[in-house]
Amino acid sequence: MNNPVEKKTADFLKEPISRRDFVSQIIRGGLLTTLAAMILPALAYVWPVMRRGPSTGMKDVGALDEIPIGGSKKVVIDGSVLLIVRTADAVKAFSAICTHLGCVVFWDEQKKQIACPCHAGYFDLEGRVVAGPPPRPLPGHDVSVVNGKILVKV
Repeated sequence: MNNPVEKKTADFLKEPISRRDFVSQIIRGGLLTTLAAMILPALAYVWPVMRRGPSTGMKDVGALDEIPIGGSKKVVIDGSVLLIVRTADAVKAFSAICTHLGCVVFWDEQKKQIACPCHAGYFDLEGRVVAGPPPRPLPGHDVSVVNGKILVKV
C-alpha cells in the first residue's frame, strides 16, 4: 500500500461510522428523495408544453354525421376535454371542464343545456351560467364545418 489514494480508501473503510452520522445521512437521503418526488412530476407536467408550445390551428374532431342534431360528443384534443354540441343551425364547442370545481360537464338533451353533475350547475348554448354555483361561463372554441368534417380551434 504505497499508493496514498489506496491508503486513504483503506483507512476510510476501516473507520466505523457513528450512529449520529449514519442517521444524518439517512435523513439527508430521505429529504433529497422527497424533494425529487415533488419536483420531478411538476417538471414532467410542464415539460411537454414548454417543448411543444401552445396548441394552435384547427383540429379535426370527427364527421358532422357522427353527432345527431340536438346531440353532443366529448373529445380530447392536446389534453383538453371539449364538448361538441350540434344544434339545427350550428355546431358549438366548449371546454368540458366546469368553471366551479373542474368536474366534466355533459349535454342534457332534454333540458337543452350543458349540465355539471357535481353541483347542479347549468350552462346555456352560449356557455353562460344559467343556474348553480359556477362563477364563470364555459370557455368556447371556434368551430368550422368543412366537407362534412368538424374542425375546432384550440
